[in-house]
Amino acid sequence: MSLFILIFFVLLIMVSFGSFSKGFAGSRFLNGSGITKVFTGYLVILLVAGILASIVPVEGTMEAEYLTDEELAENDRLNSDIYSIVESGRIEEAEGLTKKENWDFPLNGKQLDIEFMGQNVMIFVEKVDSLAEKVEVTHYSTYSYVDNIDITDRFKSPEIVMNDSTLKVLPADHLNIKLVKFTNAFPFTQFSEDGEQFNGGYGMMQGLDFIYITVPADTDVRGDGYVIN
Repeated sequence: MSLFILIFFVLLIMVSFGSFSKGFAGSRFLNGSGITKVFTGYLVILLVAGILASIVPVEGTMEAEYLTDEELAENDRLNSDIYSIVESGRIEEAEGLTKKENWDFPLNGKQLDIEFMGQNVMIFVEKVDSLAEKVEVTHYSTYSYVDNIDITDRFKSPEIVMNDSTLKVLPADHLNIKLVKFTNAFPFTQFSEDGEQFNGGYGMMQGLDFIYITVPADTDVRGDGYVIN
């Protein structure tokens, strides 16, 4: 909403309040007690604050729900089981994994050199009988959160390039996150039993990243990466 419209609403409220006060000035209701005047003015202030809070825009934010303690505990359990499942070649059966991106590259010859240019990414290679003359690459990750908010989708995949028989895994761009919390305005929370408090947080955790590569069964794999069969 533009500043002009906001000012218009404020002026409209002020004019309405002036008319309201003038109409009540001669009444017994407003003349009867100073406490009544204060209470009336306080209610009008709450009304103005509530209207302003509802019309001020919150732009460029990502709405999200907090993960519960049970969800966090379940994700931690899934993380502890992920290695054994991936190493066994059953990555499609792994729970708690998000498939981010996949690539296909032609393979000339029977040799594949893997170069990893970053860190904190695990590379697994599976040799598949049904695959011929190409390389398939998939990026998986476990969940990431900041202050109990799931931000898994905010992290991008690394860049994968293929030159001749060399597959290069380039690091993803760094992610900057600015966390701002919003709560309902005071006029809407002051009369609730417990008010409104920010949920407690558990800091930030970045998920595990897996680069899963499948190649023809007769491929000689060299360089970075762990061949699981």
